[in-house]
Amino acid sequence: MTPSLAIFLWGVGGSAAVEVVSIYQHLLSEQELPPRYSQVTFWVVRIFLALIGGGLAVAYNIGDKPLLAVNIGASTPLIIKSLADGIGSALPKVKKR
Repeated sequence: MTPSLAIFLWGVGGSAAVEVVSIYQHLLSEQELPPRYSQVTFWVVRIFLALIGGGLAVAYNIGDKPLLAVNIGASTPLIIKSLADGIGSALPKVKKR
């Protein structure tokens, strides 16, 4: 396995772990799982987020640091949101008529 593939998989795992912990917490509290867990759309988006998490871990060029890759994967939604917020604020404002 190449080092980049290993970092990618650690990033994917870190992203997936967020959902595993969330489901585990719901099970411990004996609450019903939220309806989102039975929706195909949720899982498609969640898989894409996990893949993006792996890609971000590789893109950060962190070398052989699997724990950092897990952290990047777990932080993917926040990283994407901050990037989107930054791009949105950099775009010129359109005046309403």
